[in-house]
Amino acid sequence: MIKVLVIDDSALMRKTMCDIINSVPEFEVADICRDGKSALKAVLENSYGCIVMNVYLSGVMSGVTLLKTLADQKSRIPVIAITSAVREDREVTLQALDAGVVDMVVRPYFFSDKAGTEKFRQSLIAALKTVSSGKAVSGFADRISQTVSHVRRKGKYSLVALACSTGGPQALHRMIPMLPEHIGVPMVVVQHMPAGFTASLAERINQDSSIHVKEAYDQELLMPDTVYIAPGGRHFTVVEDRSMRLTAHVYDAPPVHNLRPCADVMYESLCKVRSDNILCVVLTGMGADGTEGIGELKKSKHIYTISQDEESCVVYGMPKSVHDKGLSDEVKPITEIAKSISRELGV
Repeated sequence: MIKVLVIDDSALMRKTMCDIINSVPEFEVADICRDGKSALKAVLENSYGCIVMNVYLSGVMSGVTLLKTLADQKSRIPVIAITSAVREDREVTLQALDAGVVDMVVRPYFFSDKAGTEKFRQSLIAALKTVSSGKAVSGFADRISQTVSHVRRKGKYSLVALACSTGGPQALHRMIPMLPEHIGVPMVVVQHMPAGFTASLAERINQDSSIHVKEAYDQELLMPDTVYIAPGGRHFTVVEDRSMRLTAHVYDAPPVHNLRPCADVMYESLCKVRSDNILCVVLTGMGADGTEGIGELKKSKHIYTISQDEESCVVYGMPKSVHDKGLSDEVKPITEIAKSISRELGV
């Protein structure tokens, strides 16, 4: 049985979360805390398999401070962050993601909203199942050394296409600022996030980067030396306009593999553009999104794929899937991926 520590300063939220957690086989709420200070004491004195917490905690110790303190103490307890899409929570949530939470679940504005409450319940259960699978802490496993021969592609790259999920915001915030100001091509990013968070994520990364980082919008011309992050909760593809220029297509459609945006959708869209040489990058994330799309892309294009190594991943799912299918040309820790991208682009 996986023992869970629940942290929230709202009695209603604590009861709601406890009811959901206790309804999931293998999980039980072991302790409940109302603030960060008492939660830290509980973690130091007890053993938990998971923490489910509101990122916006009142009191002496904020949610972000608690997370950073746990990280400083080398805690290996996976943390699921509960948040909302309001402006104040967006900023705090991005800080929490930087501090290493393994998943985030958006709560409804009002629990009288039955559809919103049911979506919250399903999302929290899905996050808990990630923890029970053991994948959420695989990034702490012993490193497996992998040597990948380097074969340089002929011709100039026209685009960098990157995919990530759980742990992705932290990885992006670490990797993108390492890129030079001019890389000569656009970079598109699919990060699994709900609507309302990617604009703030782009703004925060942009503040620390030489290269320009922004949230993409529909029919936007993809310019060199710019990183475009797909809007949360919407699909993103790359298409060509009438002048054969690469353009973003952002649209609403049913989720693919329960994901929106979906990396497979983005990668498969690149099969239809004239650009022949594409640099693919796959970072930390749960599941296998991106593998199918890169596999299809490889049938029609010259591609080179860089995947993040196991030790530096929060969740070694997406890059592992790509590697296991023989689609990785190079495996690197997050601290070296920007250098590999720059080398491939010749900058």
